[in-house]
Amino acid sequence: MESLAQIGKKYPTSKNRTGFIPIYESYFDCLREKEINILEIGVEKGDSLRLWRDYFTKAKICGLDIVKKDFSINNVEIFCGDQSDHNFLSIIVEKYGKFDVIIDDGCHVSKHIISSFNYLFDYLSENGLYIIEDLQTSYIPRFGGSRLNLNKKKTSMNFIKTLSDSINYEQYDKPFFKKSIYDGKIKSVHFYQNISIIKKGESVKYFYNENQKVKLLDKVKKLFSLIFS
Repeated sequence: MESLAQIGKKYPTSKNRTGFIPIYESYFDCLREKEINILEIGVEKGDSLRLWRDYFTKAKICGLDIVKKDFSINNVEIFCGDQSDHNFLSIIVEKYGKFDVIIDDGCHVSKHIISSFNYLFDYLSENGLYIIEDLQTSYIPRFGGSRLNLNKKKTSMNFIKTLSDSINYEQYDKPFFKKSIYDGKIKSVHFYQNISIIKKGESVKYFYNENQKVKLLDKVKKLFSLIFS
C-alpha cells in the first residue's frame, strides 16, 4: 500500500513543496481504511483532491472553490461558491451531513477563514479534524493580518490561539465568566509552520463541574450586591 508521500509524487499539489504531506500522514494514517467524509475548501487544479481520493479509498470526498472548474474528478464532487457564504455551505452540509476532515486551503483571508470555521464546526464529527493551511497570510495586511501587531484581533492565527483557551476553560475561575461556544468542545490545537490542526472533542473536566462554577458565580454576585446595595 502506497504512503501518502508516495501518492503525492503523482500529483503536483502545493502540499508537496510546503512540507504538509508528512504532517497530514501522521494524522490520517488511522483514518485511511474508514468510511469518512472529507471536505476541502480550495480546489485549484484538483491535485490535492486526487491525492485524498487515492489515499482514502472508502471516503466520500468533496471540494469547493469560488472559481468554477472546467474539469471533473472521478469519485469526487466539486462545488462552486464562496466559502464565507453560509447559505452556500448549507447546501453542502445538507447533502453530506457531518464531515470527519475539513481542510481550509481556500482564499486565506482571515475573516473568511473564521467565518467558515464558525459555520462548519457544528458539522464536524466528534474527534473530527479541522485543518487550516497557509497561516503565514495571518501576517500579511491584504489578507487581514499585520506585520507589526502580532496581537491584532480577528486574524486567523489569533482566532485559532483562542481555541486553545477553550481546552482549558474550566480553569477560568473568574467572576461573571461566560462560556464561549467552543469551550469544552476542543480536544487539541496543534500548530506547525503555516498550518494548524484542530481536533473536535469534549475536553476532560479535571478540576470542577459546571454546578460548582455556578455556585462560585452566585457567591460573587451576592458579594457585589451587598457592596453596592
